[in-house]
Amino acid sequence: MARVPAHLITRNGVYNYRRRVPADLRSNPVFKGRDVFQASLGVRTLKEARRVVQELRLDELFESRHAPVTDVEGCTVLTPSLLTHLAREQYERGLESLHRERMEETNEHRERLDELAAQELGALNDPVWSSDARARLRRDADPYLQSRAEIAAKKLGIDHDAVAVRKIADALFEAEVSLTGARVELASGRVLTTTPAYASSPSGTSNAPTQREAHWTFKRLAEATMRQHPKGESWEHKVKVVAALFDEYVGSAPIYKIDRRMVRNFVNDLHHMPDRMTMRFPKMTLKEAIAANEAREKPYGTISPNTVRDGYFSILRWAFGHAVELEAIPLNPCTATKIRGATKGDGRRTRNPFKVDELNAFFRLPMFTGCLSEDRPNTPGNYTFDNHRRWAPLVMLFTGARPSEIAQLAVSDIKGDAKHPYISILTEYDPSDPDDERDFVVSHKTENARRDIPLHPELISLGFLRYVADRRRSGDVRLFPEWKLPAAGRKLYSSASWIRNTNERLIPKITNRHPRPTLYSFRHTWKTQMALHQVPAQYQNQILGHAQQGMDDHYLGRMDIEHTYAAIKNISFSGLDLDHLKSY
Repeated sequence: MARVPAHLITRNGVYNYRRRVPADLRSNPVFKGRDVFQASLGVRTLKEARRVVQELRLDELFESRHAPVTDVEGCTVLTPSLLTHLAREQYERGLESLHRERMEETNEHRERLDELAAQELGALNDPVWSSDARARLRRDADPYLQSRAEIAAKKLGIDHDAVAVRKIADALFEAEVSLTGARVELASGRVLTTTPAYASSPSGTSNAPTQREAHWTFKRLAEATMRQHPKGESWEHKVKVVAALFDEYVGSAPIYKIDRRMVRNFVNDLHHMPDRMTMRFPKMTLKEAIAANEAREKPYGTISPNTVRDGYFSILRWAFGHAVELEAIPLNPCTATKIRGATKGDGRRTRNPFKVDELNAFFRLPMFTGCLSEDRPNTPGNYTFDNHRRWAPLVMLFTGARPSEIAQLAVSDIKGDAKHPYISILTEYDPSDPDDERDFVVSHKTENARRDIPLHPELISLGFLRYVADRRRSGDVRLFPEWKLPAAGRKLYSSASWIRNTNERLIPKITNRHPRPTLYSFRHTWKTQMALHQVPAQYQNQILGHAQQGMDDHYLGRMDIEHTYAAIKNISFSGLDLDHLKSY
């Protein structure tokens, strides 16, 4: 199998040229100041990709990058520092290739090479046979080492100096010996501790890498990763929270010092992290919060394994992946770390829709039939709500919209005057549209999330358009103005406290089954009803804001509101009684 250069990657089957831009080259107009250069080659085979790279002379854009050298009267002096640099470069290139090859090798072939490496390392460490083993390995590798040394010497302008070439070959040999140890450590699953011998030579040089990015803290790395790979406001908020937590945990260590052991320790402690830690244990570190929670007579619950994986570990892996792209670190320290207890991340989670008797019980709670007061919503009385507490669950039940989407809605997003009234979910600001002249920022999860959802006739008969008209007459811009922007500086209106209250206080009043449904079960219930009424999957995906499947994702256009309305207008919930809500 042909070896694929590290800077050739595929995106949707098309080869791209992706390479880190050294700091001294970023002023080149071609790179536009970016730290990573990427360009599509427009071909689908490795052979063609190599040809295009050669024709475009892309590699030449990076050829002015040199190792640190000492220049005396026009000649490069081969200092110990320079030899250390060459050895480290050889080691890191070899380590990257080793990691990739281990992924491609068959189990049998990989085990055979691992066994040979273990035997060689044993001989190298044996006080009796060490000299003979080194001599044999050097003899076997000499043609390759000589070739690499001559290439390096030519770049430095000292290829005429046979002694210098031999010294470079010696340094490269030490890197190859260290790679033998690295293979053994990888095979055993241990954290890599092997470094090239020249990197720890007694020359007085520092082992710390000279690359600027290697000395970043994780927080600084996360900021750079977000700039290079933007994913939206919600994701950026999560990244900032995780970066602050991890930076505190590792003592703001530079990223080149962060290894798999540190990541694993952090993940292990996350399994004991109290749910809503920052609210319940403000200004405490992770370890302090864990200790304080365990000291409680009745400790709070901890975050789930899936939250550890998807809410924290995935962000570490993503940011450290960018550090590898920048060549600030040779390997991602999150590699091979498993999150115990987390379900498989293949998207196939168990859905838990409401049963009809549970829906009837939910909409018979005092919050809907009449409560004592706004502050006592769970005690029966004559006070009735006409805000998000009443309407958000109903909107979810008859549209399948997400709570975060409902929280962002403006009054103008409800198109009640259309032939078939609908909700415009997460529309972008359009200065030419008077309906969109509002002073808050909206966001969207994916392109599929930006959509129009027809209003079900039952939602209209319950008085939803009357509520929208009341908000418009009151001069409200937002549909549910009681939901505020969070203090953390995010630009999305939050319904988090309402979601928690619904899940922890209201739903337990109507059912004891396990797993217990949650607020999101309203969305799953609508999906189930569409399936039971034989709404085509393509219509379901568009209404729910899901990506279309298979070839539909490439060839299927958007269905207009007339057709989606026709698909859902006859959906009914057998046995569901909401007539008492129509007398409002």
